[in-house]
Amino acid sequence: MATAALELFRELTSVPTAPFFEASVSAKALKWIKKNLGRKVQVSRRRGGIIVRYRGLKDGPALCLAAHLDHPAFALSQVTARGALGKMQGGLPAHLLLGHAVEAFSARPKDNRPLARGKLVKEAKKGFYDIEWTQGPEQKAALVFATLALTPYSVEGRWLCSRSIDDLLGCAISMAALRKVVQSRLKTNLTVLLHRAEEVGFMGALDFIKEGAVDLDDSVLSIETSRELPGARPGKGPVIRLGDKACLFDGNLTALLDEAAKLAGKTQRLRLTGGTCEATAYQTFGYESAGVAVPLVNYHNGWGAKAIGPEKVRVEDAAGAERLLIEAARLFPASVLRGTLRRRLTARHKNLQRHF
Repeated sequence: MATAALELFRELTSVPTAPFFEASVSAKALKWIKKNLGRKVQVSRRRGGIIVRYRGLKDGPALCLAAHLDHPAFALSQVTARGALGKMQGGLPAHLLLGHAVEAFSARPKDNRPLARGKLVKEAKKGFYDIEWTQGPEQKAALVFATLALTPYSVEGRWLCSRSIDDLLGCAISMAALRKVVQSRLKTNLTVLLHRAEEVGFMGALDFIKEGAVDLDDSVLSIETSRELPGARPGKGPVIRLGDKACLFDGNLTALLDEAAKLAGKTQRLRLTGGTCEATAYQTFGYESAGVAVPLVNYHNGWGAKAIGPEKVRVEDAAGAERLLIEAARLFPASVLRGTLRRRLTARHKNLQRHF
């Protein structure tokens, strides 16, 4: 992986994250953007998350790289000196959870040091778990969410390991690609969308769509780490995602990724049905959407495994994804995508109306 992306991912994982509790990781992202991109980009903070825009061309649509800042976790309630009730937010592997350790945090943790430690002792009802403290909370500690007790970050040979690769790595790859595009002063328009609360139903993406924060002529790529499948194996390169569990993606935008792959190097090409990603949300509301994914082992910390563990990806696959996005951004302005055709047909219709 490029040094910038690796360092940024490490910084993003220096604080925990959870659906609706992305404030600390958002602050880390904004600090990096200010230091590395400065006034060369436009940054806006919205209800749905963070939007970072680079305009290398005065006119025309943008290629948007969409990733999310949250990871499945537990929202806490009924907190006492002995334990708490945790509501699962996101699709953790329920059949593996009981007995596993968790770490509890405030709404805006400053680092990865938990305010309490515990374990999941009982499923109180579907999606809710009784947590018993093994290290009680500090007095007056306002505990609001808990994560699985796993390593925030480690590199083991060619493997990158973390409790929250999905999708902080997608955020890091997207911003590292943007940094390279900005440094190279490419004549293209590139936007990074950092969403909140994807794991509970695409909340950030839907907020952006409802507000009209993303122009309908823009093209959206979901940048994810997705569960490995036959045909999408670690070490074989990033995956041009033809679709997800819910639908197939836009053919024109997929063709752009195919062209970029000729320049970027080794890639895989598959419909990844292990889950649904934000490209589906945008496509549902009329955007041209597709996806790029890095094959992920221990998806959501245990799906496809025999025990809870950190998520894992191959470092070279993440590096390949960054190269693929840079080449896609380079090719984007000259591509005949649906937005381009929409503008041409609109102009033609307007011209014809003058004569008939």
